Amino acid sequence: MVDTLFFVHTSEQDPNAIAAAYQLRGWDIAVSEPAAVDALDRMAESNPVAAVFCLDGDCSSDVMQFAESALADDRTNRPLMVFVGGAANEIATARGIAPYGIFVRPDELPWVLKRLVVKI
Repeated sequence: MVDTLFFVHTSEQDPNAIAAAYQLRGWDIAVSEPAAVDALDRMAESNPVAAVFCLDGDCSSDVMQFAESALADDRTNRPLMVFVGGAANEIATARGIAPYGIFVRPDELPWVLKRLVVKI
């Protein structure tokens, strides 16, 4: 079984720069913009062990709406939801949507993912 990370990004961000380091460590990577028509399909097909949502920038409402849709989608197996960055009000809103999510600063993301599944 391949361990997949699903990165939710916007055009303001470069998910390939973030994801490249994880791909080198053996992760399978899937990426989607939150407003993409097939975003939920991509997430369901990739069956990720974790979904990484960036809350920085003007896109946070799109990202949170996608996270809420992903939680309601019966096709997903409820991956670990990791929210990265964001202002205090955005984090509070995201906690209301995904109370069991993990909320980290960008520099903490590698630590969280490393402990999810050991990749050497």
